[in-house]
Amino acid sequence: MPDTIVLSPTPVRDLSPFFSPRSIAVVGASRKEGSVGHALVRNLIYGGYTGVIYPINPKAKGIQGIPCFPDLSAIGDPPDLVVVVVPAPFVERVVLQAADMGTRNVLVISAGFKEIGGEGLERENRLRSIARDNGVSILGPNCLGLINTDPTISMNATFGRDIPPHGTLGLISQSGALCAALLDYAKGRGIGFSQFVSFGNKCDVDEVDLLRSIAADPNTRAIMMYVEDVGSGPRFLEAAHEITHGPNPKPILVIKSGRTAEGAAAAASHTGSLAGSDQLYDALMTQAGAFRVETVAQLFDLAEIFTDPLLPAGKKTAIITNAGGPGIMATDACIRHGLELAKFRDYTVKSLQFQMPTVGSIKNPVDVIGDARHDRYRAALDAVTADDQVDQVLVIVTPQTMTDVTEIAHVIGETKEFCNKPMAACLMGLVDVSVGVDLLQKKYAVPTFAFPENAMRSMAAKTRFGQWVRSTVRGYHAFDVDKQGVVDLFDRELAAGRHNLIELKALEALQHYGFPTVRYQLATTADEAVAAAAELGYPVVMKISGPKILHKTDVGGVKLDLRDEAAVRTAYTTMLDSVRRGMGEDVEIWGVIIQQMLAPGKEVILGVTRDERFGPMLMCGLGGIYAETFRDVSFRLAPIRENVAREMIQSLRSVKLLEGVRGEPPSDIDAVAECLLRVSQFVTEHPRIAEMDINPLLVYPRGKGAMVADARIILRHESAGQEQAHA
Repeated sequence: MPDTIVLSPTPVRDLSPFFSPRSIAVVGASRKEGSVGHALVRNLIYGGYTGVIYPINPKAKGIQGIPCFPDLSAIGDPPDLVVVVVPAPFVERVVLQAADMGTRNVLVISAGFKEIGGEGLERENRLRSIARDNGVSILGPNCLGLINTDPTISMNATFGRDIPPHGTLGLISQSGALCAALLDYAKGRGIGFSQFVSFGNKCDVDEVDLLRSIAADPNTRAIMMYVEDVGSGPRFLEAAHEITHGPNPKPILVIKSGRTAEGAAAAASHTGSLAGSDQLYDALMTQAGAFRVETVAQLFDLAEIFTDPLLPAGKKTAIITNAGGPGIMATDACIRHGLELAKFRDYTVKSLQFQMPTVGSIKNPVDVIGDARHDRYRAALDAVTADDQVDQVLVIVTPQTMTDVTEIAHVIGETKEFCNKPMAACLMGLVDVSVGVDLLQKKYAVPTFAFPENAMRSMAAKTRFGQWVRSTVRGYHAFDVDKQGVVDLFDRELAAGRHNLIELKALEALQHYGFPTVRYQLATTADEAVAAAAELGYPVVMKISGPKILHKTDVGGVKLDLRDEAAVRTAYTTMLDSVRRGMGEDVEIWGVIIQQMLAPGKEVILGVTRDERFGPMLMCGLGGIYAETFRDVSFRLAPIRENVAREMIQSLRSVKLLEGVRGEPPSDIDAVAECLLRVSQFVTEHPRIAEMDINPLLVYPRGKGAMVADARIILRHESAGQEQAHA
């Protein structure tokens, strides 16, 4: 039985003085309308900030009716938060002055840092050093600022237009301009915010620090993020997993921009060529339980559905509509997004049959037809929400001549108040339904959408979050392995100047970690090859072995199904000739590997690529020659929890081939999952591994295991001492 690995938690920074300061000094406050310094002071005052404001301006006696101070030292007591809006060359001096007087939290609005390069980058590096050396937390530079709508704080420390309405949504954005646009868009949709922050260049405080801080806010139910990059994949994963799967789970909704090309030409392994940065971000979000969306509209659709914290118990969805077409659209979207149409109990069918018109539909979706008023909607809702086979309900209203939209909105809202099931409304249109939409959103907090597809996609996301929250969190496990044997092997290879561990050495390394590897022997002559084949038993496979021979098949370096001595001798001679013709007479050849000819099985590829920000990323997918053709692969950040290995396999489109099709027996998925866990431990404990492929891993019927048929490991330029330190 493997031992449990205990990972040390990352220290959590206390950022509460940023969001709940008792006093704020604005260095660079200005009387000039239209300036950032003027807007900041104005927003603090007219936003109703409940603390003390200290405008700092040596040339002004007062701003907005508040006395000014010439510099920070003139205040006396250190303010909880210093907001800096002076030109970039003067920012360092202000931060040092704040540190000297005891302030440990500084918000730098000023631009002119790494975003302009050159001197700006040097200036930001010095600012980062000041933060580290003086124990100061710096938010920014080059940001819009932050907001806390809690009535006891009511702080708008931005230069935006006004403070958004109080709500339950937290917002973290790397872009200040996008922040302003998101606030305005949310205002139009009637969505309020709890806390809001633009973190800009993140010279010190980053998205993970802010994610933890906003998640700890009791007023926040869901968190929106716009990021252009994630500084540390492991830190983000740890924080996000705690937030989405902790004792008080909260959804995280992410737009990640800056999609980049895969850079396949620079990668030396199948895994490396398949692992584009976008795939890695998708993997990170999936593993963290976060939702990655493509558009701002989708971001707010999810924000809308999560305004109601009640999660569905399952996938079974009921639809009530007054028009057939939208009902069909909702049904299609329901199935497309992985939900199920609820099958009503007999008592529900009888109730609907008694109360609905004969020309309507009492099946799911329930069509109350176009002349339905609020009383018919109430009857349908009462019947459907009482059905224990229904987990959630979507109510569609199209504005027709007889439709009393406002009264129907009241019925939907009142039903939600006593119904312990998630409900969403789709009021189709814009003008005629606007009053009903406003009622549902502001009075009843019912998630409301303009179109059924948007509503159903959002309901499906909420359903997945409910499944995620209820799922069991597994731990990390360590197998009993020979770690030092791998360290010694890597030392020898690197000392010889070899960074590409071909099959012979890669299989040796994997054996130290308990992988099921095919039996093999290295032969340097035809006679040795024949002797090895006789010992292993016919039929056998012959593969060329040499430190520079990376793609054996391309140079005729693989022969299969050799069934006797003559076949082995012939293959040995023709193989060496073919390799030398393809790679030159002076190519270094260690010999040939003689392997057992394995029985056919399903071919799977397991692999690793190491990213600068993410660390080691595991890959699992369809193997053999199809790995890069079909690109049906899944990625996760190592180390993985015990349940993640099976999740990686189940997420493949080709998993049905492993589960058994057309009478084939199901494959040993447990054996594949175990190999994935061993890969996770292997690459985590040996950071000198840059890339690795196990291709193919032959998988046999359930209970028969799996076998590593070929492998390759690429090492980084790093000493053994560094490896031990990492491990």
